[in-house]
Amino acid sequence: MRYFIRILSIFCSALCVIIFSLIYLGCRFIPDNITIVENSRTVVPNFFGASMYGVKGVYETGVAEGTARTSQNETEVTLLKIIPVKNAKITGTKRQYVTIGGDIFGIKLYTNGVIVVSTDTIETDEGSVNPAKEADLRIGDIIISVNGTDIQSVKHLSSIIQESNGEYVNMTVLRSGIEKKISFRTVKEKISNKYRAGLWVRDSTAGIGTVTFYKTENNSFAGLGHAICDTDTDRIMPMKSGEMAEAYVNGFYKSSNGSVGELCGVFTGKNTGVLCVNDETGIYGYTTKTINGKMYPVAVKQEVHEGEAQIFCTIDNSEPKLYNVKIVKVNSNSASVNKDMVIEITDEELLSKTGGILQGMSGTPIIQDGMLVGAVTHVFVNNTKQGYAIFAERMLETSVCQDMKKYEQFLQNAA
Repeated sequence: MRYFIRILSIFCSALCVIIFSLIYLGCRFIPDNITIVENSRTVVPNFFGASMYGVKGVYETGVAEGTARTSQNETEVTLLKIIPVKNAKITGTKRQYVTIGGDIFGIKLYTNGVIVVSTDTIETDEGSVNPAKEADLRIGDIIISVNGTDIQSVKHLSSIIQESNGEYVNMTVLRSGIEKKISFRTVKEKISNKYRAGLWVRDSTAGIGTVTFYKTENNSFAGLGHAICDTDTDRIMPMKSGEMAEAYVNGFYKSSNGSVGELCGVFTGKNTGVLCVNDETGIYGYTTKTINGKMYPVAVKQEVHEGEAQIFCTIDNSEPKLYNVKIVKVNSNSASVNKDMVIEITDEELLSKTGGILQGMSGTPIIQDGMLVGAVTHVFVNNTKQGYAIFAERMLETSVCQDMKKYEQFLQNAA
C-alpha cells in the first residue's frame, strides 16, 4: 500500500510539473492579442491543443479606415480543452491586401528642433568650462525653443546663441518625452575671444531604405520596419517634416561575420513623396509614384510560422527579385515591436553576392504561404545570414494611424 501511495505521489507530482510547465509555455508563446481573419480557420497557434471559447464571429468596417476591425472581445485560452492558460483579446478583421515593395527609396528627414549629439569643454580665462554640463543639458536632449522662439535648424539655433553675447537664455528641451526648462549661457573662448556654446547638434538626416508595401487606394507606403534614429544618440529622431526621394542602387559592400555590409544608394534629385510618420515600426508616408506590382494578402501574426519563406528585394539597379529565406523563430509576444521574428538567408545566389543581410535592406518584405508576413529590420553582426523582422500586421496598423491622416491632402495638393 505504501509503495502504491509513493508511486501515486510521484505520478501526481510529475503531472503537476507538466501542467504548470504547459501553462508557463502557453502564457509565453500564445499571443496576448489574437486576430481572427474572416473566412480563415487560423485562430490560435497550434500549441498542445490550444483552443478558445467565447469568440464572437463578427466582421465589419472598423473605426480606422482600412483596418476593417471590430471592437475587441476577451476570451479564455485553454490547453487540451481542459487547462485554462490565459485570457486573450480577440479582434475580428477582413483580409487586407497591399502591393509589396522591395524597391529602395531615399529618405530626407528634418527634425522638430535640434538634437544634442555631443558637448565640448571650452578653455576660458577662468579655466576649463563645459556650458552644457553647467546647464544640465545632456546628450540626446532635443532643443525645441530658445526664449520662446521655436528652433527651426542648427543655423537658427547658432544665430540665437551668438546674439546672446554671453547672457543667459531660456531653453525648452525635450528629454525622454518630457519638456524641461534650462537656463543656458555661452562662454568666451580664450584663444578666439569669441563666445562658444560647446554644443554639437543635428537637425536632419538622409539615407536609403526599402519599401515594404504600398496601398493603392490612397498611394500610401510603409518601409524600413524600424525608426530612423540619430546615429550618435540612438534615439528616435522627432520628425517635423520629411521627403521620399527617388534613388537607385549603384553597388554594395558585402557582409561578413563581424562586419555588416551596406547597399550604396544615389539620389536622383527628384522627390517622389512626403514622409508622415517615423516610429518604432517604420517610416510611413504618401507617394506620387505610379504603383506597380503584385497584390498580396497581409498575414496576421498567428499565421506566421517557422519554416521556408522568401524575401523580395533589390541589390542592384534592376527590379526586385525573390530570394529564399527561413523563418527560424516567431515570437508573438515580443516586447520589442521590430524583433518579432528571426530569419535566415538560405538563398545561395544572394549569399554569394552579399554575404547575408545588408544595411539598406531594412523594410524588405517577407513572403510566406503566398502572404506578406513581415519585413526585415536588423542584421546580426556576428552572423550576417540572420537578422530580426517585424510582423507586417504591425506596420499595417501604423499605416492608418491619425498622424497619417493629417497628410491626406498631400496628393491632391501635389496634383
